[in-house]
Amino acid sequence: MITEIRHIIFSNDELKLVFQSVPLEGFDATRRITRIQVVEGPPPSIRIQSEMAMGGARTELEVESYQLARLMVAYCRDKKIPLPKDALKTIHAQGDALCFSIMSTLG
Repeated sequence: MITEIRHIIFSNDELKLVFQSVPLEGFDATRRITRIQVVEGPPPSIRIQSEMAMGGARTELEVESYQLARLMVAYCRDKKIPLPKDALKTIHAQGDALCFSIMSTLG
């Protein structure tokens, strides 16, 4: 049996794009993201600091790992990055980035 393992690294800048392009319940995509902080787990999470484009109030939102996984899968689909449906998907912190690991059995 052959096992394939892939790692997709989401840098801090790429994480900003994820949250601006994939809808997240409770987050207004028109807000300007001022900071994203990767919080090591287990399980990892992300803190997003944002403000309204015209200098409104600052808010902070914490995104849990189960929400991150859903957003990353949706973002990969949007960017045409192939992900096997039945693969094991995990997320872990890697410095100020997130590593999305995909493990699937071939054949």
